[in-house]
Amino acid sequence: MKNYYDVLGVNEQSTSAEITKAFKDLAKKHHPDRGGDESKFKEINEAHNTLKDSQKRHDYDTMRKFGNANTGGGQHPFFNEDIFGDFFSGFQGGDMDFNTSFNFTRGPGGERIFRQNRAQTRGNRNVQVRMAISIKEAMQKSEKTINYKLPSGREEFATVNIPAGVQHGVTFKYAGMGDDSIKNLPRGDLMVIMSVLDSDGYTRKGNDLYTDKTIDCFQAVRGYEFNLKTLEDKIIKVKVPAGTQPNTILQVKGQGMPVHKTIGIRGNLYVKVHVLIPQLSAADLKKIKDL
Repeated sequence: MKNYYDVLGVNEQSTSAEITKAFKDLAKKHHPDRGGDESKFKEINEAHNTLKDSQKRHDYDTMRKFGNANTGGGQHPFFNEDIFGDFFSGFQGGDMDFNTSFNFTRGPGGERIFRQNRAQTRGNRNVQVRMAISIKEAMQKSEKTINYKLPSGREEFATVNIPAGVQHGVTFKYAGMGDDSIKNLPRGDLMVIMSVLDSDGYTRKGNDLYTDKTIDCFQAVRGYEFNLKTLEDKIIKVKVPAGTQPNTILQVKGQGMPVHKTIGIRGNLYVKVHVLIPQLSAADLKKIKDL
């Protein structure tokens, strides 16, 4: 199991604020958009997501303490059958509730072997709802209210907090807001699946944005500068170098989708240049020939 404290360079007594500060410092250093290592960035992001949440941190610390019960044939000093059984009991999956128990035996070499027994009981189902927003809407954090129908036929409402830069396909889980058909069992969960759609002449790939710009051949030869309206309704200037060829892609750094709003990391914007060849009169063609 990875030591997330070592990954972030903190200790087990560090506060949430200290953990977040360490994450921000490392994210700035290792983010792929700033030339960092993608695998390292994913590792520190994974560590931060676990340790910043008090419940996840508690579960992680518990797993570190009790999860590796049998090392080198010896028994962990804090491990016993009751603790192990309690820790793994009561998992839920899908629309079924799993009550889990373990039977322990000893192998030929004295090693501990456990067998898992699961008893399935039918439970209330999760409800899936798809929410569609444009990439322009995804540029800023927002809050939207949705209504959805339960299997029982009753309508419900939920408020969804959408972070800036939300990715297509991300699912938000709202515990206890799903099916309630079986009255004596806990409700299922509401699963809101995000669909982030291209809009306003922009497409998205990961955290980067792509758009097109058509210029004439003379502008491509001489060089050209044009104004471009972003998805945040800002006007930025994009410079086309002299001698630009058709289908050249220009990069505008830091004008893509938000990645980490709190530390100002964003993807890039890419502009594909299309060169238009105008129809010229005989006189104009003669002038060009004279050049």
